[in-house]
Amino acid sequence: MLSESRSEFVGRRAELATIGALLGDARLVTLTGVGGVGKTRLALRAANEYARSREVLTWFVALDTLQDPQRVPLTVARALPLGEHSARDPLDFLVDVLADTPAIVVLDNCEHLIDAVSAFADELLDAVPGLTILATSRRRLDVDGEQVYAVPPLSLTEDSAAPSDAVALLLSRARAADAAFELAPREWAVAAELCRALDGLPLAIELAATRLRALPLTDLLGRLSSRFTLLRAAGRSAVARQRTLRAVVDWSYELCSPEQRALWDAMSVFRGRFDLAAAAAVAERPEAEVVDILDDLVAQSVVEADRESGGFRMLETIRAYGRERSEEHGTRPSLLRRHLDHYRRLAERSHREWYGPHQRQIIAAQRADRAELHAALATAVAIDTDAALDLFGRLRYHWGVSGLLPEGRAWATRVLGLPGGGSVVRTRALLTAAWLCLLQGDLAEADELLTEAERLAPSAPPADAAQFAIEVHRWRGSHALFSGDPRRGAVEFARSIRLATDAGHPEEALLAQFQLTTARCHLGERGAGASAQAAVRHAEAIGEMWMRSLAMWSLALAAFCDGELDEAERYGRASLTADDGIDDPVGDCLALEILSWIDAARVPTERSAVLLGAARTRWRRVGSDISRLGPHLTAHHDRCLTQVRESLGERAFERAVSAGEQLSPAEAVSFAASAHGSGALSERESQVAAGIHAGLSNREIADRLVLSIRTVDTHVQRILAKLGFGSRTQIAAWFEATSPPPVDTLRIT
Repeated sequence: MLSESRSEFVGRRAELATIGALLGDARLVTLTGVGGVGKTRLALRAANEYARSREVLTWFVALDTLQDPQRVPLTVARALPLGEHSARDPLDFLVDVLADTPAIVVLDNCEHLIDAVSAFADELLDAVPGLTILATSRRRLDVDGEQVYAVPPLSLTEDSAAPSDAVALLLSRARAADAAFELAPREWAVAAELCRALDGLPLAIELAATRLRALPLTDLLGRLSSRFTLLRAAGRSAVARQRTLRAVVDWSYELCSPEQRALWDAMSVFRGRFDLAAAAAVAERPEAEVVDILDDLVAQSVVEADRESGGFRMLETIRAYGRERSEEHGTRPSLLRRHLDHYRRLAERSHREWYGPHQRQIIAAQRADRAELHAALATAVAIDTDAALDLFGRLRYHWGVSGLLPEGRAWATRVLGLPGGGSVVRTRALLTAAWLCLLQGDLAEADELLTEAERLAPSAPPADAAQFAIEVHRWRGSHALFSGDPRRGAVEFARSIRLATDAGHPEEALLAQFQLTTARCHLGERGAGASAQAAVRHAEAIGEMWMRSLAMWSLALAAFCDGELDEAERYGRASLTADDGIDDPVGDCLALEILSWIDAARVPTERSAVLLGAARTRWRRVGSDISRLGPHLTAHHDRCLTQVRESLGERAFERAVSAGEQLSPAEAVSFAASAHGSGALSERESQVAAGIHAGLSNREIADRLVLSIRTVDTHVQRILAKLGFGSRTQIAAWFEATSPPPVDTLRIT
């Protein structure tokens, strides 16, 4: 189900009934109306009610921060699981994900991208017959089959039993700000008049309610009616209702202190979530001062606080208003520059501290700040080539370890195509771009980028030149390895390791050390794991996780090549668990691959096929493949594929692979890291697991087994605990992989 605001949902019973009926008849329903009328919240509630009644999946796609119409399909794809890691055509990805299960997708705030969203929705609906789209927009999409519902303001009609929906919302929000708030008998009429003056618009009412803590209702109404009269006097054009909403925002802004207004303007530079440190940097004020002003803005509903993350965000309307004011005041350019400088400093620090105990926090922070990092890059591209090159280059692990390979390469094209730029920042950007190319198997472009880096590196200051030499030999080694020349790769890796050691930066040798073991495995050398063992020891000493995980993978490969399957499995599973919190998709794919090879080398089973399926899906969605990493790994993969297919037969093989493809990344890792037969199930638990494998709900399983739903729920929890899983999907995949005898597992008893 979609996450809704925790504040009380007021009214809208008639609207929800109408939208529900429309969703039952049409596959595209568009909610139109003025900004602030509550389209988004109404869409979320309507989608959840529809999904609950039809038992379909729900997805929410916010388009308010998207500016490029061409990125609409990509943005929608990234709102779905693993979409952010996919390099496939976004429409193909969406068709693949949505084709098998009925779903409803909410496309929110479409009006600024109306043509692109219309074309995309039309194409997606044709391609996925089981899909329903609920859109919110200030304009209809004008697509064949579309049903349009104009969302009205909240009802202003009262009866003797209850206040109008508009007044009820005012009371709800006023009481949320002050639990003791009550209306005196004479104030009910004033409250109704206030809501009428606000046109019944929910956003306007909520903003007004926050002021009732400090202003008497009659004073508030007096201020507001005066303001509305002034703004409406400008005319009654098609945008008159926008002026009504703007009046509320103008009023809220003018009631702020000069410090609050300045911070409002400054916070409008953020695209999404921001934290206190970022707010202080952009406002150019101490955090101790900013936190007090932010608290005031939160109380006034100008800024929203996320209690769980400790971050903040602004509504689009409020942010747009602040943006206009900052442009009027001439402060916009300096705010953008401070925003860029802040995130550039964060990127520099993250890059410097990457090889250490803070990797989990670094990755989590960069993923949370993704919108701001990209906004900072866009600013840099527009105003400062050096800053653009530097920021892109220092976001290396944001691109590579988070699996954002296509996105990183797109930014590489933009920043490397800028005129000018210093040799140091350009060389760093070239080396980052080369690594991304290597991970996607684009060896020709990687070679071009490395050649340019080799040409520029000697002109850098000595310390930078030494670092660049380490990286050039490292990536040249990767290029040779992926090209099928492990002997030359081993030479390059050895050089990189030696240079890193001589420079006093052993952490920079870690990546080459694990790849050196890989190269020696390809050469058939026994005891190839020495360099990877050294990498594991150093990674453990400095609290590093990412390279420790990959080094363990290469040790698993070395043991596998030596025929030590138990040791290989131990290292392969350790590689997955060592990656906890980093969630490097390429590293996870490698671990899934080798665990499937190990299983197949013992006795090919359904488990091997499930692992291959899990790896296949994730490879596809990060825009890479085992074949991109060289012919030697490809040979292991192909051999496993053949063994498992021949052992199981085509039908059973495809069924097991499909089960693996359905696993989420976390589920796939949990499944692969679990032991083969861990947690033996009782006969009844096996029957319940069979039902889950068959796609039955707990109620359906209970009906077939003549059990209570509570008993089935208990069995499911015990199965999850015994197998160490966290979802029914994993149970289904486990059942498929272990192939229990199909003897009346769901017989009625």
